[in-house]
Amino acid sequence: MSRDETDDPDGSRGGRRRGGTPLLRDLGEFGVIELLRRRYGGAPLPGELAVGDDAAVVRIPRGRAVLSTDMLLSGTHFSLDYFLPGEVGWRALSANLSDLAAMGATPVCYLVALAAPGDTPVATVDGIFRGMARAADPSGMRLMGGDTCRGDRLVLCLTVVGALLRGRPVSRNGARPGDTLYVTGTPGWSNLGFRLLRGGRPPNATGWRREAMRRHLRPEARWREGMAAARSGAVSAMIDLSDGVLQDLAHLLERDGLGATLREEAFPLTPAFRTAAAALGIDPLAAFLAGGEDYELLMAVRPGRRGGFVRAARAFPAAATPIGEVTAEPGIRVRRRAGPVLEGAALPRGFAHFPPRRRR
Repeated sequence: MSRDETDDPDGSRGGRRRGGTPLLRDLGEFGVIELLRRRYGGAPLPGELAVGDDAAVVRIPRGRAVLSTDMLLSGTHFSLDYFLPGEVGWRALSANLSDLAAMGATPVCYLVALAAPGDTPVATVDGIFRGMARAADPSGMRLMGGDTCRGDRLVLCLTVVGALLRGRPVSRNGARPGDTLYVTGTPGWSNLGFRLLRGGRPPNATGWRREAMRRHLRPEARWREGMAAARSGAVSAMIDLSDGVLQDLAHLLERDGLGATLREEAFPLTPAFRTAAAALGIDPLAAFLAGGEDYELLMAVRPGRRGGFVRAARAFPAAATPIGEVTAEPGIRVRRRAGPVLEGAALPRGFAHFPPRRRR
């Protein structure tokens, strides 16, 4: 990874000051806002108002607006011990853009609320916003507003706006028995990257280490895939994978009281993925099923429209793989290549911010 790619131009991380690097308190709130507006504020279209007014005014393409918001907290979602500022921004934007992708929406713009200690280097905040701008640029999303305040730790809260240009949104609900379940990419890579980085960021990483780090530090929101899937008319339900295949699949099924059968032999576990999991002492199957924060898409495809979906999926940047089907019987079952079917308590757990206490 080149020096330019790290978005860490002066080597500052977290709240550490080096060589007279200016801090947020040196610029003050309005100085910081003006700096970010000049560097990253989206150029307003005719009739729009962007960064610098009491509220943003945005031109939305004809249709319906799609809104989502998400928070990232230092110490909970990332650590500046191994994240570079640009990677924090990239990840924050991608996590929110992924929510628009799961609805099949066209990305439009985003707003950012930032809280940070006064002794945070300006370069750190600048790097974060640069990372967001780079992640947003391919989709055409523009920064249109936000807020800043002093806080005890670094907190980012993003709101993203998309447009549903035609048809209905693809929600989490709507799957039916017999639908085929497809997943983009290979979920689990991000968790492998997290486990690797937790032991310290390896210098000059290559091979599976580099791939695992990239998937955790710079995940790619599948907005192109989400839009194409929605346009195909074949997808009955869709969700992005932030908490892991099993946990997010449960969200996809629970409201309709459905279940699913997954087949290990169909899972897209590449040789590099298996090598990485083995090196980190993790069962590849568990990594695939329970690892979170990949921001891949999980889709339920109607049986009668599978051909149309397959044709649409040929244009996906990330391959879509069928991994199982929706069943009328509640509960999730995983058929192993060898050994008993995994279900219930035998399944690996996904991530939850407020997990219930286990009974003793």
